[in-house]
Amino acid sequence: MAQRLAIIGGNVVTPQTVLENGIVLCEDGKIQFVGQATDAAPEPGAQILDAAGKFVFPGFIDTHFHGSGGDDVMANGSAGIQRISRAVLKFGTTGYLATTIAARHEELMRATEDTLAAEKADQGNFACAEILGLHIEGPYINPKFKGAQPESGIRDPDFAEVRELLDAAQGRMKIMTLAPELPGSLEMIRWLRTEGVIASVGHSDADYDTALAAIDAGATRATHLYNAMSGVHHRKPGLAAAVLNEPGIKAELICDGVHVHPQMVELAWKAKGRDGIVLVTDATAAQGVGDGTYTLGDFQIQVRGPLCTLLDGVTIAGSVLTMNGALANARRFARMSLVDLAYTASWLPAEACGVAARKGSLEVGKDADLAVLDADFSVSHTIRAGVVAYQREHAS
Repeated sequence: MAQRLAIIGGNVVTPQTVLENGIVLCEDGKIQFVGQATDAAPEPGAQILDAAGKFVFPGFIDTHFHGSGGDDVMANGSAGIQRISRAVLKFGTTGYLATTIAARHEELMRATEDTLAAEKADQGNFACAEILGLHIEGPYINPKFKGAQPESGIRDPDFAEVRELLDAAQGRMKIMTLAPELPGSLEMIRWLRTEGVIASVGHSDADYDTALAAIDAGATRATHLYNAMSGVHHRKPGLAAAVLNEPGIKAELICDGVHVHPQMVELAWKAKGRDGIVLVTDATAAQGVGDGTYTLGDFQIQVRGPLCTLLDGVTIAGSVLTMNGALANARRFARMSLVDLAYTASWLPAEACGVAARKGSLEVGKDADLAVLDADFSVSHTIRAGVVAYQREHAS
């Protein structure tokens, strides 16, 4: 028997507009219809989800994400990654890239193997977010801008190491963050492009000319704009200035109000527009857990409210931001439209992961991955492949 779900009466966010009193019909894991509720009716036997007064978004895809629910991508093996995949559902996240930090080569290999093992174990299971691949953040970064990355894991580009990682990842490495000023980085950027991996510039002291050289070599993304990179100065424009100014590069943005001041979020939005901004969380194991001490790679980190730091209490170490929170803040900080929020949190990330043909927007034929949000952007329901994978307690 076909498995059917009808989401009725919500404000449905399509690639073009917001349909008030909309309907999304799902069958056997795919979207069958998107339109006005007056133009279609659920098939007999369909599960009905009343979304009146709510926003219906495509499921969010987090492309820079280290952990959630007490688990870290690099610390708790494949079982921990599987737990992460379940924990993020409550934030409307239906897919993500498991993201590493700078580490010894054997640790990166292990994290890669653990991610693939978790992905394989969860294949066909829709009670979890889908692992869409890996984002290797480091180890080829500038120690001057290491942020919370461990110096013991930082080194110059090593082509043999990356070849081994690529082979182990079996096509699942989607993004690599590296500093373009390091010896061999520009050559590595060119090579990553031929391998189908997005080169993302970050944790870098690059000047404007080096940033341009990286873009010319094939870099198309910048890791957490403003953070851990040379900045915006009127006589010495650095990497952040290049990212803002050059249309050939997309910028990750952490909209938690801690990493980036709201007015700098607004500046980035005005400079880059919807095709140039990708919302990410850079979340750690502390996401969704609360204040306390947690792990980020080999480091201990502490969380107090929205602030996530090393034990020095000063160095920002990832975030506790959630994807639904990122959307709420982006709307407040930069007045993004609902359509633009869906584009920056779902479609552009899907494109980066190579899955935009089947995910990232509410369109007929695509995977039925959806996030149903209340007016305050709290998550009411998360749907994976047409199945209600998360429902908030007391959600109507």
